[in-house]
Amino acid sequence: MPNQAYLGLVKHKGEYHEGRFEPILSATLFEAVQEILRRKAKPRKSKQRHDFPFTGLMTCGECGSAITAQFSRGKCGGIYRYYRCTKKKGVCSQKYIQEKDLAAQIKARLQSVALCDEWTDKMLKQVDEWEKEQNHSSQKFVQNLKNKISETQEKLDKLVSAYIDGDIPKENYLPKKEELLKQKVSLANDLEDFGQTGKNWLQPLRAWILDTKKAKNLASSENYGEMKRFVQKVGTNPKFLDKSISISFCPPWDFMALRLAQSPNAERRSREAILSQNGESCDWWTYGGSNPDPGHAMAV
Repeated sequence: MPNQAYLGLVKHKGEYHEGRFEPILSATLFEAVQEILRRKAKPRKSKQRHDFPFTGLMTCGECGSAITAQFSRGKCGGIYRYYRCTKKKGVCSQKYIQEKDLAAQIKARLQSVALCDEWTDKMLKQVDEWEKEQNHSSQKFVQNLKNKISETQEKLDKLVSAYIDGDIPKENYLPKKEELLKQKVSLANDLEDFGQTGKNWLQPLRAWILDTKKAKNLASSENYGEMKRFVQKVGTNPKFLDKSISISFCPPWDFMALRLAQSPNAERRSREAILSQNGESCDWWTYGGSNPDPGHAMAV
């Protein structure tokens, strides 16, 4: 917004008024200058950013430097993206890896903590049943607390009435009132705390099961950005060494990967994690026999 003071105008509370001083410029000259400034004003060219979805995910396993990315054009005009060590911490012998090969390795790691739909559907169904039981039990518990609070309030009301009527001396009234008030406050706190924590164990369990479904879906997707975010969520300290990425999983994902690796079909699963995109193996479902106990399955 051009400064209108050049024209002798003063702005006060959002409204312009004539000033008590002579204008610096005439209105004609002022508008001519503004027109020249508008013609010369050009939007800044934004720097073109290249899409390198896996940058910031891992560090070099040899020297500890960050991993950077670059692209090159093939003989047929195609664009290829590569990742390599920045070598900012000194001499490093690590070579580059093409993005599609890096993505294939990440998919294999995601597949190592993925469960098939049959398993996750059964687990989610069990969580729904537990939630119904929890709701029924919670309602009874909450109602019991409310009844105790009402009973305590009735005792307080009777105590105050008896004191006012002169049936109870002050030295007996005061300690009894204090006892009942403490009891009422404690019950109210229990009710509030239960409302905040009553279902906390079910919510993270359901979220974890849904994440195992997400791992399966990502293992067959081309959404590299979402793959990176998921690895950062469930993994820790990804390293790039000898053209391979290594990922340590956080609990309970580390247990999941170990259990699936120990299943009878682990060798087949490992091969399919790299070569297949369907991800339909159900190793946990077959673990320990062809007719597993669902209760035991949820506990492992």
